[in-house]
Amino acid sequence: MGMADGGSVGQRDWKRRESLASALVQVALVAVLLGAAVAYVVHRGRVRQETDTRLKAAQGLAQRGNPADLQKALQELDALFAVDPDVYGAHALAADIQAELWLEHHQPGAEARAREHLARAEALESKDVERYGARVVRARVMLSEGKASEAEQALKALRDRGASNPKLWLTQARTLQALGNLQGARQAFSRATDGAWRDPRFAAAYGEALLEEGLFAQANEALGRALSANSDHLQARLTSALAWLYLEKPKEAERLLQEVQAREAELTPVLKARMLAARAELGLAQGHPDEAIKSADAALALLPDEPYALFSRARALAARKDPGARAAFESAVAKHRTAPLLYLEGAKALQAAGDGAGALALLDTYEAIFRGVQVPAGEGKTVSALERDDRYWLARGGVLEAAGQQDASLAAYEQAIAVKGPALARAKYAKGLLLLARKDYPKAREALEPLTPDTGAGPLPEAYTAMGAVLFGQGDYATGCQHYFVALTRDRARSVPLDELQARAASVAKQLTEAGQAGMAKTWKAETDALLK
Repeated sequence: MGMADGGSVGQRDWKRRESLASALVQVALVAVLLGAAVAYVVHRGRVRQETDTRLKAAQGLAQRGNPADLQKALQELDALFAVDPDVYGAHALAADIQAELWLEHHQPGAEARAREHLARAEALESKDVERYGARVVRARVMLSEGKASEAEQALKALRDRGASNPKLWLTQARTLQALGNLQGARQAFSRATDGAWRDPRFAAAYGEALLEEGLFAQANEALGRALSANSDHLQARLTSALAWLYLEKPKEAERLLQEVQAREAELTPVLKARMLAARAELGLAQGHPDEAIKSADAALALLPDEPYALFSRARALAARKDPGARAAFESAVAKHRTAPLLYLEGAKALQAAGDGAGALALLDTYEAIFRGVQVPAGEGKTVSALERDDRYWLARGGVLEAAGQQDASLAAYEQAIAVKGPALARAKYAKGLLLLARKDYPKAREALEPLTPDTGAGPLPEAYTAMGAVLFGQGDYATGCQHYFVALTRDRARSVPLDELQARAASVAKQLTEAGQAGMAKTWKAETDALLK
C-alpha cells in the first residue's frame, strides 16, 4: 500500500512539476512566436507599402512617355527590387519599359534587360487571366523578331481567355499592321488609345500608323491627342511636324521643330533621326531638294530604317529627276512593306519625274503585298483588302493614264468608284477628267454632276472647273461660266495665289471670245475683276 501510495504521490509531483515548467516554456515560446509574427507582419506591411508606392511612381513616370521619363521609372523599379526582388507587376513593367527603349529608341543594353525582366516576370506569372502583362511583352518581342503570325496567335490565346487592356490592343494593332491588315490595325489602335488616353505613347503610335497610310489629317488628330496627354512628348511633336508638312503647313512644322531642337540633349538617336527626317521634308517643302537629301542622309546615318528619311530622300531624288529615285523608293518599301504612303506617293513622284515604268512597278509591288490580305465584308464574309482599297486603284489609274493607257486607267477609276470609300469624289473627278480629255462630254458630265451641285458646295472646287470645260464643250456657255465662277470663288477663299486665279479667268474670257461670245466675255471680265481685285 505504502509503496503504492508513495508511487502515486511521486507521479503526481512529477506531473505537477512538468506542467509548470511546460507552461513557462510555452508562454515564452508563444511570446517569441507572437513577437516574430508581429515583426514579420509589420515588415511585410512596410515592404508592401514601399513596393506599391514605388510601382505607382514608376507607372506614373512611364506614362509620360519620353525616354528620360522611362529611365526615371526604371530607377524607381530598381529601388523596388532592392526591397523585394519578386514583385511580378514590377518585372512586367520593367520588361515593357525596356522593350520600349529597345524597340522604339534603340537604347544600348535595353534588349538584354528587357529579356531578363521578361523571363523573371514569366517565371512569377500566375495562371490568373488578369496577370498577363509579360505575355503581351513576349508577343511584342516576337513581332520584333519578324514572327508576326506567332505574335497574333499568342495575342489571340490571351483574348480567348478574356484578356483585354490598352497594351494588349496596342501590340495587337502593331501585329495587324505588320500582317498588312491595316483596317483591323486602325480599329485596334483606336481601342488602345481610348483605353490609355492619359499615356501619349498610345496616341502617338496611332498617329504614326495613320501617317504611314498617308491619312494626314487623321494622323494629326491622333497626334494632337498625344500632345493633349503630354504636351512635351517629343516623338509626338516630331511626328506631328511631319504631318503638318504633308498637309502643306510648313510654318506649324517649323515651330514644332524649333521647340524640339531646344531640347536636343534629351533626344535619343531615334528621335534625332526623326527630327532630321522632318528637316528633310521641310527642305522639300521649301523647294530645296539638295538640302533635303543632306538631312535625310544624316538621319539614315543614325537610323538606317527611318521611314520618313528614306521617303524624303527618294522624293528629293525624284524632284531632281535623278535616275536613282526608283531604287531609293524600292529600298524604302522593302524596309517598310505595309506603309501605303511610300508606295502611293512614291508612284506619283516617279510619274512626275518621268519614270512611269518605275511608278507602275512600285504599285505592282504594293498589289503583291496586299492582295492576299483578307478584311471583313459583312455577314461573316471576307474580301481581299485590295478590292476595298480605293486609294490604290485611284493611284494606279493616274499612272496608267499618264502612260497613255486610257482604257486600263478608266477601269482602275471604275474600280475605285465601286469601293464607295473615302476616295470616291477623287475617283469620280479623275474619271471625269479622263473623259473630258477624250472629249466624251456626255459621259464626263455624268461623272462630274454629283460633285458639282448648283449650291456650289461640292467636295472639290476643281471639279467645278472641269464641269465648266465640259459645258463649254457642249456649247452651254452661260452655265459653264457659272461653274467656272464657283471654282474661282472657292479658290479665292482658299487663298490660292491671285495671279494664278487671274490667269484662269483670262483663259475663260479668251475661250468665250473665240467662241463668238463677246458680250458674255465682257460680263465675265467685269464679274471676275470684282472678285479678284
